[in-house]
Amino acid sequence: MATLLENFERQTAQLRDAQAAAAETTAQVSSPDGLVRATIDAGGSLAKLEFAPNTFERTTPAQLANTVQTLVRQGSLQVKGKIADLMAPITEGLPDLADLVEGAPSLAGLVPPIPSFESFEEFAEQSPAPRPESFEDGGSILRNEQAPVPAPKPAPKRVRPPRDEDEEPPSSWMTRGD
Repeated sequence: MATLLENFERQTAQLRDAQAAAAETTAQVSSPDGLVRATIDAGGSLAKLEFAPNTFERTTPAQLANTVQTLVRQGSLQVKGKIADLMAPITEGLPDLADLVEGAPSLAGLVPPIPSFESFEEFAEQSPAPRPESFEDGGSILRNEQAPVPAPKPAPKRVRPPRDEDEEPPSSWMTRGD
């Protein structure tokens, strides 16, 4: 019994340490041209985005947007991979549900494997293609130059019928009939 308790305490401490390390995990990724650098936090969100001073002279807004999207996806995958590596020693050797309960389905295939990419180019080849429509192609988001938007029609004014001064105002649930 003492050995089981020691193993449990050791595994609990390992899990606590791995969770703390996972919460601090980040990934820093840079574009091949060095114009963009992004830091992704443990949740896979963009924590910091930096541009080289001459970025806006060397690229278009559409290319810059695609680069940022690709870097965020790449960094998110890197963070997930780092966290999976941190958790692997703890989760290795854990029995599957099918091993514990006869007739239960296996849970092993429910978590997809996290791909590892050694380079930005390898990641970019596997990434979904950018949207074909860019701001240059579709005009500005502030004004659509391709198709003018008609002005909204003004709402009709509500006209209340005249009321006699002697007439009592209608009761309302807001005034509780008072």
